[in-house]
Amino acid sequence: MGKKKDQGSILILTIVMLTALLGIGALSTDMGVLYVEKSRLQNSVDASALAGAQELPGKPQSALTAAEEYASRNHTVLSSVEISNNKKELSVTAQKEVPLYLARFFGITSKKVSASSKAAVLSAHSIKGVAPLSITMRDFVYGQEYTLKNAPPAGESGWYGPVRLDGQGASTYEDALKNGCTSPLSIGQVLQIEHGNMSGPTRRGLKDRLESDTRVPKNTFENHDSNAPEIVYIPVVEIITRDSTSIQEVKILGFAAFFIENLTQNGNDCFITGRFLQTIVSLGRETSPILSSENDPSNDYGLYSVKLLMN
Repeated sequence: MGKKKDQGSILILTIVMLTALLGIGALSTDMGVLYVEKSRLQNSVDASALAGAQELPGKPQSALTAAEEYASRNHTVLSSVEISNNKKELSVTAQKEVPLYLARFFGITSKKVSASSKAAVLSAHSIKGVAPLSITMRDFVYGQEYTLKNAPPAGESGWYGPVRLDGQGASTYEDALKNGCTSPLSIGQVLQIEHGNMSGPTRRGLKDRLESDTRVPKNTFENHDSNAPEIVYIPVVEIITRDSTSIQEVKILGFAAFFIENLTQNGNDCFITGRFLQTIVSLGRETSPILSSENDPSNDYGLYSVKLLMN
């Protein structure tokens, strides 16, 4: 009698243990499935937020459309897409019903996972490929034409707008005008100016730059690629050092983008003008976007980096 009782107890204990092991297996297996699907969903909404933010701040409706289209390509349906902070931040959320497997033995067939993401456009703080030109601080108007290389200001002499980036000399200036400087520049950096008219290097460098446009049809201000050679990044500067007759040094306050459409020549003079853009730094030329907490509105001249923000 005692032996049968012991056998019955062992059977019950075995059933309990098997049930517990099945529960642990269901939990670990389905938790793994949920983790993988949650990660995939997070990656999808992150990519969607970044894709949408590429259109900010100038095209908010395009930003919404881009975020939803990018999510759709990744088989994700966004439950919300919102733009905030003066059209400089885009937030997205999504949910997904994930089927479970071993948990079905306990009557649980699926579980919902969710993810959210926020991307922002922040003033470009440090970039490379900058043109060896400059423009003094002002309120820029989208689409308006500005002179980037001109005759010296009244009362000054010798400075037509170029700055020294990769080194001294006309040939270095010409190469930087054609290809952009090789060294990254940052807000707060002090630059020496490049004295002299340098009409020849300006004509040759800019001609080579504009002729490198192989797009069909060619880029225009109204219809251009983000990496169009006509787009130049220019440091916005303030004058900090001068002698009795000439400016010597300037400090970078920020960066602005201009679309160069032509080169104006007048005798020995050679002037560069460009139309002001609000745009995102093209891929590979951003080196250090500033964090949200450091995003100083006084450095905002319409040239932005895109960054995911912490949720």
